[in-house]
Amino acid sequence: MQDLRNLLKNADIEIRREALETLKGKSGEEYVNLLLMAMEDTSWRVRNTAIDILLEYYPVESYIHGLIQLLYQEHNAGARNSAIEVLIRLNKKVTPYLIEAFNTPNRDVRKFIIDILGGFKDTRSIPLMLSALKDDDENVRATAIEHIGKIRESSVINALIEIIESDDIWTSYPATDALGRIGDRKAIPALRKALEKKTLRAPAIKSLSLIADNTTLQDIIPYLKDNVKTVQEEVLLGIVRYYHKGVSEDFITGEIRRIIGENAIDYIIPHTKSNKYEVKASAILLLGLMKDNRAYNALLEISQEENFVDDVKRAFVFIGKESPESLLKLFETDNIYQKRIMCEIASCIASPVYYPILEELLKNEDGHIRSIAATGLSKIGDPKAMEPIKKLLNDPYEDVQEAAVEALSRFRTWLSVIDYINLLRDRNPTLRKNAALILGKIDAKEAIPALEFALKDSDVRVRKACVEAFSLLKTKDSVKSLILALTDEDPQIRISSALNLGSIGGEGILEALSFLISDPVDAIRVAVSKAFGMLADKRAVQNLIKLLSDKNGFVVTTTIESLSKIGGNEAKLALLKMIESPDKEIKRTAIKALASFEGIEEKLFPFLKDHDWATRMAAVEVLGQSGKDYIRKELEKILDAEEDPIVKRMIQDSLEKTKSQ
Repeated sequence: MQDLRNLLKNADIEIRREALETLKGKSGEEYVNLLLMAMEDTSWRVRNTAIDILLEYYPVESYIHGLIQLLYQEHNAGARNSAIEVLIRLNKKVTPYLIEAFNTPNRDVRKFIIDILGGFKDTRSIPLMLSALKDDDENVRATAIEHIGKIRESSVINALIEIIESDDIWTSYPATDALGRIGDRKAIPALRKALEKKTLRAPAIKSLSLIADNTTLQDIIPYLKDNVKTVQEEVLLGIVRYYHKGVSEDFITGEIRRIIGENAIDYIIPHTKSNKYEVKASAILLLGLMKDNRAYNALLEISQEENFVDDVKRAFVFIGKESPESLLKLFETDNIYQKRIMCEIASCIASPVYYPILEELLKNEDGHIRSIAATGLSKIGDPKAMEPIKKLLNDPYEDVQEAAVEALSRFRTWLSVIDYINLLRDRNPTLRKNAALILGKIDAKEAIPALEFALKDSDVRVRKACVEAFSLLKTKDSVKSLILALTDEDPQIRISSALNLGSIGGEGILEALSFLISDPVDAIRVAVSKAFGMLADKRAVQNLIKLLSDKNGFVVTTTIESLSKIGGNEAKLALLKMIESPDKEIKRTAIKALASFEGIEEKLFPFLKDHDWATRMAAVEVLGQSGKDYIRKELEKILDAEEDPIVKRMIQDSLEKTKSQ
């Protein structure tokens, strides 16, 4: 025994840990005492080893009292924290012991016990919690109240009300807050009374809104005019809480107008300038619910603030769905940004009321407005919009053309496929390109012969659009055309074709792609490698292995990732060779790629000591996913030797994650 005691005092952490390991399966008070002594160790690893052995090999009755005594170690935070960790892991089985231990003059220990019991949410601890409400120490009382609120036990309501009615501000504030979290309507009279006390007004408003009984809305609305700003803010947050809990907007706005009067928005608008995000967002939402056109300009002004633009849009969409015509005047602004916002709102509401304005805005000098207007018209769905939108297919801006293509594609029921096939022969290459895109998007399979002809177009943009169309049509003929496009003189078209074929898959594609593995363009070999990975066809492994010796590093790393996706022993052996690469990036990619394979752990152990920190990170990332005991031990061994704080943190996180596995 003395030898063991000496070993546990050895300067070498590994020797202390190995000494603890010998205690597994042994019984006797002397061994328990050694484990408890080890929980006072300065090393995190030694303490963790002691914890694991106690929990797995010893009955709780044998060490619980010693464990609780560690809570008194006020000069050893490690011992205290370890004891708390074990007590939390033991959960409700230690509730009776902690209740008994609460009878101590040490206020810190009493607070620890309340905190631990509060986390269990065990109803057996409620009498103790209630008793703690009268504790001599205010921190113990406040902690008990906080946990009672989390337990949400209605039987404690009377005790909390008693605290609110006392003059103890330190505890009545959290008690008021706890009543809201419990959410029992029995607390409403006490909370109404608490509104009369200035110090409790804000938490009482919050608690009433958490209960959200619509009869209490009238109690908090008057405080929208309170002299204290934080109270006004709590009212705004509270009203929004009622709304989110299902109280109707008509009832809410009706009560606000009845109690405050028609000038109610004058008390809300100033909060739209608040520096507090939640307050500002609540004010914006409330103005939307009020549907008062006097607030429109204030909302439009806020729309220029990036963090609140979505809140403003939601408010206007809410208003506009009921009364779309009320927003028409807002389009008259000269502010381009505000006009864009209004276009987006009209696009979301999609009311026919906006058709004339949106059609007119197709001619606006701002490209964003033209794009949004086209989208909005397509959502309204009136086919007469097709002709004016069609003019945007020749817009000078690419993104406006794309919006027009998307918008016209939504009219597929009314579109004439023949018209767009004919457009493939137009003298204007921009129109030919966009016609091909539309034919693909509307799934016009009858257009395949015309698209095949267009694949020989002199303009590369048209040929690229044809490739995109073929990838959407996904017929045997369109796949044949994509294979044909692999021989196009333009590298971008060969890349696009390869990637699309990889995502589609099917007969003959693997063979067609194989011809490109020696293409002189690096980006094409990368695309082919990716496509092989997408196909996940084991027949591609040999081609991928050839690409592992490519001169371009990006081709090699992409190929490593593709081999990982395909899997199999041949791919695994090829990747194991790549972890010996002198190129750090290739080595790290290969290590990570091996994560999906079995039996690679021992091959990766050496990289835990690699001179390159990023390579060590890659090895930890892969090995750290395993919960196997011998891998954990290997990671624990290198933890103390690791000097890089980022790698060290990653090892600790991995050990923590796999601890419970």
